[in-house]
Parts: sequence; structure tokens; C-alpha cells
Amino acid sequence: MQITLAPAPRRVPLSLQVVNFFNGLSQVGWLVFGFGMIFFWVFTLNADFSFATFRGSIAMADGKVTSVESTGASVNDVNVKANHYEFSVAGQTYRGTAYSSGDEVTAGEEVTVEYDEDDPHRSRIEGMRRAIFGPAVALVNIFPLIGLVLLIPATRTAFKRNRLLREGMLAQGKLIGKEPTNMTINDRRVFELQFEFTSRDGRRNIAKARTSDTARLEDESTEPLLYDPNDPSRAYVLDEAPARPELESNGDLRGRPVAAMFALIIPVFVIAVHGLVLWMKFGR
Repeated sequence: MQITLAPAPRRVPLSLQVVNFFNGLSQVGWLVFGFGMIFFWVFTLNADFSFATFRGSIAMADGKVTSVESTGASVNDVNVKANHYEFSVAGQTYRGTAYSSGDEVTAGEEVTVEYDEDDPHRSRIEGMRRAIFGPAVALVNIFPLIGLVLLIPATRTAFKRNRLLREGMLAQGKLIGKEPTNMTINDRRVFELQFEFTSRDGRRNIAKARTSDTARLEDESTEPLLYDPNDPSRAYVLDEAPARPELESNGDLRGRPVAAMFALIIPVFVIAVHGLVLWMKFGR
């Protein structure tokens, strides 16, 4: 179907830009990132990195365990204990908590305490941790990192779409190739489709589109696309997006406020929840 667009540069409504920024891949990225950050707050912030942070001028002192409590956490099915203790340096008493799993101490037991000579508040019972978990739990950071990795191509695609909607030239592309990729979305194979089009200088170019819903890109003899007149390799097949941009009668792009509100639900929820957790942990 032939369409007519207003001449460039066009105004791209904010709601349409939002829909493009928070596209399908972006939604998945925000979900994975938001879910993965739960592991970050629970495990990574309670991990002991003493091997890197507890170094330098370390001294020893005699200490005494004042109480032992269960943290409710476990490592390799062994309960983690919080061992509270106190010790003295130059006549001043300091208190601390060291964590263990399997190393049993009891209240009143004498222990050896390692402490930072420059700051005795930084201490631990010899052989124990300064946090609930060992450093290996930091591996859970792979989950939010996967989410961030997914957001990178999603954001690049959004910038490309919005830029071409504003400045691109309209052309009709003919489908000349279709190949499966290694990606799937909702258990549906993602295909890469190649469309041939002629730019204003008369040269033939190829525009590529990736989608799991190929029917939208195969229902017409040609598909409308936008390309960068300065670099025709930068092209955007309009039906590659979840929905083709709608136009006003004068060819201006129409906003999509309802779709934008739905597109913002997951990102706003993730940012709000983890922003609240951040404030509760560090802002108060």
C-alpha cells in the first residue's frame, strides 16, 4: 500500500518515540534486568570481598564472642551464623560481627580478631567473613547484565527508527530474501528479511528487517521503508515495528499515547521499585 509522508525533517510525537524506545526487545531487557537486580540486592550487597578490601596494615587482638545468631541464610545447605564479638585496642572497646558457615563458636568463647590498624571498626574474626556470603555469589550479577546487554541493541534500534522517522526518505522495498536467525521470541523463530529498494541517486540498496511475525512483511508486493539519504544502508522497514506508524491526513506522524503508556509500565515499575530499594539502603 502506497503511503505519503510529510517532507523531512518531520515532527516525531513524543509518544511515538517512547513506543520505539521501549520496543519488544527493550521490554524483555527491562524484565530480565529488573528480575536480576533482586539477586544483586539480596546476594551481591551481602557478599564478602575481604580478599580485595581488607588488606594493608592488619593487626591481631584477643576478642570474645558475645552472642551467636542464625541469619536465616545458608551456603551449600549449611546455615550461616552471625557471630557478634568485641575486642579492645589501646583501652578502647570495639564491636563487630563476623559470619561463618560450618565454623562453630559459642558465646563467651575467646577468639582472635583481625582489624585494620588505621580503622579498628573494620574487623573480623580470624578465618571468618565480614559479610553473609562469599564472593562467589557475585556470579548472580550475570542476570541483570544480560538485561543490560539486551537493552543495548534495543536502544540502538530505537534511535535508528526515531531518526529515520524524522529525517528519512520514503521508498518501496521488494522482498528478495528471507533467512532464519538463531533468535526466538516467545518460542517463535526470528527471521531476517532483505528488501531491495532504489534510493534517490538511482542506486539499488538493501534494507534488512528482523521479526518473528513475517506475515506483516510479506502481505504486499512491496513494503514502505525509510532510508537515510546520506547513507542508504541505514534503512527502516516501517512494518518491522510492532505497528506501522499512523499518519495524519497531511502526512504528519500521529502520536500513540495509549501505546506509550503501556510501553512505560514495565520500565517505570522496575525503576521505581529498585530506586526505592536504593533509597532505603543508602539514602536514609
